[in-house]
Amino acid sequence: MQDFFTDSPEMQQYFNSLPAIVQETLKQSHMKIHSLEELKKCAENLTRGE
Repeated sequence: MQDFFTDSPEMQQYFNSLPAIVQETLKQSHMKIHSLEELKKCAENLTRGE
């Protein structure tokens, strides 16, 4: 699996902790995420409906 946040170990660790469906959705969205806070916000939005 490709590491999407190689410049930020914290972002990579958080991404890896997300459910597989959320990870896949983020990958397929091709969104540009520049910070851990943005990543958390996107993940929360995706998991809010679960």
